Amino acid sequence: MENHDRNTARPVLADTHCHVIEGRDGYGDANAVFKRASDAGVARMLLAGSTVPTSALAVATAEKYALLGVFAAVGVHPHDAASIPSCSVEGKGIPRELADLAASPRVVAIGETGLDYHYDHSPREQQKEAFRAHIRWSLESGLPLVVHGRESYGDIIAIFREEGASKTTGVIHCFSGTEEDAAFFLEAGYCLSFAGPLTFARNGGLRDLFRSLPPDRILLETDSPWLAPVPYRGKTNEPAFVKLVYETAADVRNVSLEDLARTVSANAARLFGWGDPCTAVEAGR
Repeated sequence: MENHDRNTARPVLADTHCHVIEGRDGYGDANAVFKRASDAGVARMLLAGSTVPTSALAVATAEKYALLGVFAAVGVHPHDAASIPSCSVEGKGIPRELADLAASPRVVAIGETGLDYHYDHSPREQQKEAFRAHIRWSLESGLPLVVHGRESYGDIIAIFREEGASKTTGVIHCFSGTEEDAAFFLEAGYCLSFAGPLTFARNGGLRDLFRSLPPDRILLETDSPWLAPVPYRGKTNEPAFVKLVYETAADVRNVSLEDLARTVSANAARLFGWGDPCTAVEAGR
């Protein structure tokens, strides 16, 4: 494998999925977390909501740290589908207070939403109805979807087909599916995002799949505070650690870190409409 010099330029990175909310999920001083991310070259971060309250906090945090390139996604995680009466099997749609949050200019996506059959914290039928409601909201608003899937890609694909999710766009975050799953989502026009598990020794198959993907459909993330990459596996994750995911990803695809960073930055800017910091940096050289 070619040995790339990672010190020839400072890469401009994007963490396309994280959960950094002060006082929650193991984080104390959010300012310190975002400062470390900025020092590591992270110029864009997407904070994903999981409930109405955490979505509101994500928006407030993105507004507070706008100068550091922080943006938000608002939605109800499948774990929490049962906690929101209007995102339930009764099919009443998206809660009004959640929809109102999308008016903020810092909101660039809907989510995270989807299905999680590993924990089943919410009944599966409620997860499905919440997921359908989010797809419809994405179609109506024009904002891209951030989709969570765990042991559930079969039903996610079925709902995609039934709801016409290919008429909107988005990302399957922390992708862990098969080649067939990946082919479906690519055909539907979605990006696939990869997190810390790409660095885990046992995930050779995931790295093989990542290597085969078209460059214009790949994103990278931390999903912090979870899924910290090697060598921090098992510890609290944070956006600064996304550089380790990029380093593994660059080695897997046999490209330089800087070239991969430019590719991911362009993909994220195209999907989320938040401007490409790599272009701005290069224009200023």
